[in-house]
Amino acid sequence: MGLFLGTVFAAGCSPVYLMSSSSAPTSTPLRASSKKIKSDHHTPPVSHQSDLKESLSKEIRNHTWEFDAERIAKMLSAANKGPSAALVDSAHEALGKKVSSVWPTADAEQLWYPPLAVFLNDCVDVCHRVLDKHPGSVERGSRVYDRLRFIEFDKPMVDGVEGASPVKPDLVGGLDLEPDERVAWSPQGSSTKQALIPVEVKANWAPIIIQAATYARCLFSASPSRQFSVALGFRHTEAELRFLVFHRGGLTGSKACSVKDPQGQKDILRIFLSILQWKSANDAGFLEFFNNSEMCLPRHKDDETGTVANVTEVLHDGLCVRGRASRVLLMSHPTGQGTKSELPINTLNPTNRTREGPKTRSQTKQEAKQGDDESRMSFHS
Repeated sequence: MGLFLGTVFAAGCSPVYLMSSSSAPTSTPLRASSKKIKSDHHTPPVSHQSDLKESLSKEIRNHTWEFDAERIAKMLSAANKGPSAALVDSAHEALGKKVSSVWPTADAEQLWYPPLAVFLNDCVDVCHRVLDKHPGSVERGSRVYDRLRFIEFDKPMVDGVEGASPVKPDLVGGLDLEPDERVAWSPQGSSTKQALIPVEVKANWAPIIIQAATYARCLFSASPSRQFSVALGFRHTEAELRFLVFHRGGLTGSKACSVKDPQGQKDILRIFLSILQWKSANDAGFLEFFNNSEMCLPRHKDDETGTVANVTEVLHDGLCVRGRASRVLLMSHPTGQGTKSELPINTLNPTNRTREGPKTRSQTKQEAKQGDDESRMSFHS
């Protein structure tokens, strides 16, 4: 006999009083299974890619921002400070010693897939190597993306989202990926690898951004509680790469970085150095107290055991890219002896993480408004 709890959970607003558990997921958490789902999506279910793109275009339009690589690297850094200039220079020097990708001279999109995969893997390899030698860096075995590899893909994924046709990323990044692998958004078993960073290649940024948003929707569907997801966009006509960070407020992307220009290469390496130092699921955008199947409930300081509740049923799932992404879950836990919770005892006593104290709403609005126009990402280039 179980005690049933009705839980409303908004993925875009993680409670500050819930701290990380020690049993962090080792991969993208599984989407909780459900016999009954009542859907009222911000992004309505669709079966055709054209309809989905149109819906997502409306969803994220006017909610896109771009910043330079240094700021994006800080945003993605677990330490909120990004790599040092010396570390970036070391990575760039190592990249220069590798065999350079031979970039096509023709505009045919597919010709760019192989050299782009080589370039991305070279960037990942040199970043790992310089981090291995740098004092204070996260140890290789503790890095979430320690075995990240990019492969050409350009075929349907194993799984789709709610009746929509499976999408076809041009390239895809995942752990230990090899050519011709079966790849899915959600974990499927040992015979199928999991997509972590999809890549879209096109001639113009507007279609790249919209197509990448369809991939972000799949990543959010695979793990509805995640806070952000990362995709890469490559404009092959200009040989430019962007890091696209989708979150519940919309899209924040890097400025276009040339893969041929030394400064552009340094900017790409700078962001990779931040991503490759993630050492926990929380760093990669996941909630460590909730894996979409189980939740460590907050506990009082006098409670030494705590409780882990199980998701019994998903009553409502507001799947979207930009929006609250609210989910209503029916949860239960056994009566009597509860399952031990790994949450720290002081979870009901949150501390302020900023020395100057929390900002007022008016201060936050004023800062957000300042410089907002110049940071907007264009949909028309």
